[in-house]
Amino acid sequence: MKSSKLNTIKNTEFIVAVDQINNSRALLPFVLYKKMESYSLYATLPYKEFISSKPNLTKLEILKNAFLNDKLQVKSHLKKLNEKEIHLSVQVVKELNDCTDIICKATFSFTVNGLNLHKAS
Repeated sequence: MKSSKLNTIKNTEFIVAVDQINNSRALLPFVLYKKMESYSLYATLPYKEFISSKPNLTKLEILKNAFLNDKLQVKSHLKKLNEKEIHLSVQVVKELNDCTDIICKATFSFTVNGLNLHKAS
């Protein structure tokens, strides 16, 4: 089934840099959003030819702050895939030892055209 393509997308990482923080040394929200949005585009590359819209942010939860020099990981999973739309859940996490802190969660939706899920891969 074609939905397995999204499950094989690699996570990406970034380290919070000086030009991405505010006076409190916390990651700026717009930087966090841009990282998530660009990752959503990367994660949906297998369906690029069918996507007919820009990513639409349908849900955003900023749960914790990230700070200068934090190493963050961006990961995703497919929430919905059909002939009309793709919904992708994106998380930004900070892993420290055996603990995982979720910094932010978002859902992006894409409109698709011409995707036939009934056709064999």
